[in-house]
Amino acid sequence: MPDVIIVGAGQAGLAASVCLSRRGIDHTVLEKHEVGASWRRQRWDSFCMNTPNWTLNLPDRDYDGGDPDGFLERDGFVDLLTRYAADFGVPVRSGIEARHAVPSEGGWRLETSAGAMNARALLVATSTHQTANIPASAAALDPEIHALSAADYRNTDQLPDGKILVVGSAQSGMQVVEDLQTAGRDIFLSTGRVSRIPRRYRGRDIIGWYEPLGLMDRKASDLDDPRQVFGGQPQYTGWRGGHTVSLQKFHRDGVRLLGRVQDIDGQTLQLATDLHENIAFADRSSERLCRNIDAYIARNGLPIPPDTGDDPAHDPLDNLAAVPQPDVLNLKEAGITTVIWATGFGFDFSWIDAGIFDGYGYPVTQRGETAAAGLYFLGLNYLHTRRSGVVYGIGPDAEHIAARIGAFLDG
Repeated sequence: MPDVIIVGAGQAGLAASVCLSRRGIDHTVLEKHEVGASWRRQRWDSFCMNTPNWTLNLPDRDYDGGDPDGFLERDGFVDLLTRYAADFGVPVRSGIEARHAVPSEGGWRLETSAGAMNARALLVATSTHQTANIPASAAALDPEIHALSAADYRNTDQLPDGKILVVGSAQSGMQVVEDLQTAGRDIFLSTGRVSRIPRRYRGRDIIGWYEPLGLMDRKASDLDDPRQVFGGQPQYTGWRGGHTVSLQKFHRDGVRLLGRVQDIDGQTLQLATDLHENIAFADRSSERLCRNIDAYIARNGLPIPPDTGDDPAHDPLDNLAAVPQPDVLNLKEAGITTVIWATGFGFDFSWIDAGIFDGYGYPVTQRGETAAAGLYFLGLNYLHTRRSGVVYGIGPDAEHIAARIGAFLDG
């Protein structure tokens, strides 16, 4: 019986393993599919990381490639994780699904597809974004329409001829639209209230500004709405070297922008007339971030020149009121044959029998340590701070959790 069972062999599970091994703690890593499964199975072919390569640091392995300011493509990041697991001898057992966890005498009992397993401690490293979140109204969509989630989309070869409706304008939806544009497809985009950020501002990648502004240190308690912990990510991309994306640029490029989908009846969609406000909301968030950067530079007397405007952060439409806001869309009349749901991801921890979850079913922890003895989490959004849910923040959290597990086992 290992001292610790880790569930999940993504970046969080692998980082935890390396930190536990450093402390000589016996453990095993269970993975339903293979190392980096979500990156392999839930990302389209042209997917790129959205944070620059210099942020891709894992315990005992900082990024050492030749393009620190570039953005790894999907397969490159999968290869990074695979090599990391091999180089550090991470004890991964692939093809094993964790189905039910319950406290037992001396630790935790885990029911799996390979039978029951026991350990003194259980570390769940399955991330916040686990399965595609499809709205309930999607069930009323005419079955003649080809429908799939962004997690199932790979490239346009899998789609029928005709126009395409992408539903959702957070990070994934915006990037899927760009992929469809490259293939010359005719696109509609149903938007939502999502912030956007410039890719670069005043000579620096925007992620490089997050640290000095303290944005990476924000905690869940700092958020206006607790649901933002697992909400949509802002509009930005690392595709093709990284650039600013915006709804107005899509509009200028011929993408038909729509408001939020409210209801569906066969091939008729009822739309909110909130498109103008969604564009304005994204603009305001970008503008606010840029002004905060300006203020930081001025406050600290930094010799950084004004922004060149080569990659504009704020690009308002000259006549926003002239952009139509239809309240109904008939898919057949519009020539739409495919709907791609880019409506986020959900999580499910109901397989863990422990009273440590909030009203949303999200674990309540102190930097990953729960009130249930021997139960820990890693890699979740805002587990400790904003950086916890991205590769950039996995290392410090993994080291902290390994230390807490060590103390628990010694106690």
